[in-house]
Amino acid sequence: MRAFDGVPAGKVSSRRRFAWLALAACLCAAPAPAQTAAAPEIVEPTGNLKPEYSKNPNPSSRDLIETWRSANLAIAGKRVDQEKFEILLRRVAPGKVPRAFLQFQIFSAQLDPLAWAAQRCKGRSAPVELQIYYQWSPYLNAWVPLGARGEGDDDLCAQQTLWTADQIEQIVNPKPLPVPPTVTRAQVVTPAASSPERAAIMDALRPRYESLFGAPIVFQVVKLRVAAGFAFAVVHPERPNGAAITQQVWTKALGKVCFQYPQSVEHEYWMKKEGAVWTIGLKNGMCADDSISQEGDLIGAPPQLVDLDAWPEREDFPLPE
Repeated sequence: MRAFDGVPAGKVSSRRRFAWLALAACLCAAPAPAQTAAAPEIVEPTGNLKPEYSKNPNPSSRDLIETWRSANLAIAGKRVDQEKFEILLRRVAPGKVPRAFLQFQIFSAQLDPLAWAAQRCKGRSAPVELQIYYQWSPYLNAWVPLGARGEGDDDLCAQQTLWTADQIEQIVNPKPLPVPPTVTRAQVVTPAASSPERAAIMDALRPRYESLFGAPIVFQVVKLRVAAGFAFAVVHPERPNGAAITQQVWTKALGKVCFQYPQSVEHEYWMKKEGAVWTIGLKNGMCADDSISQEGDLIGAPPQLVDLDAWPEREDFPLPE
């Protein structure tokens, strides 16, 4: 038998033998190479003053940047023709409705992201970081930006709260829609004005208005359709004596001038009954410039509530607020 340290194998203690083997293992194992972080992806300026929507089905970061730039050509405060872009996240989800997502910071050859942001946006103490959501348009055969965080309508200095990782996942890979209950059009009813169900639905809507405009609030019910624990409602809010909410109260509460007026405004709601309580599932903006009559599929409402036999196949999903 082989000896250890010049001592015959039979004379080596088990403790010493173990120590020698451990030392040999340490000497023979090569140290693992240090892991270095991957260099960030930088998209250099193209110098192209007329970028276009990308038609590449598998878009690169540059393709998506140029698509976003193309959408901003007419907005002076959002032009970035000579800037660089540090890509923080890129997602491309192929499928029946291809989707893409890009998150990036902006800087220039002379300035880093923080210095560039401070120069571009007065008082800015954080880089200009944007998130852009894209969807493939079969009509244009190109990518189209459909939503963004971090930028304003007219400039790059809004500094909005960015979407979270979970929200980004939901944007890129929307969850399957709930299956609506099976009902017939004959099962769709309009609760009577004096019915407890109608009162319960209006009571579920009222806090939204009273928190903005003050109590009391009543509703003219323009439309109310109910079936299988779901409801679609169109209402006009007013005071109990039939008077409109005053324009002064309306404008002060909303902080802006609406496309609609308090004397004639109508709001749409999709409602869902949770146990014995009616809750708001979907609502349009308080200025009521967007109809949601075709959005009931998002909460699993039966299409018969809006005189459809089936919901159209959905391509666009609301982005997280």
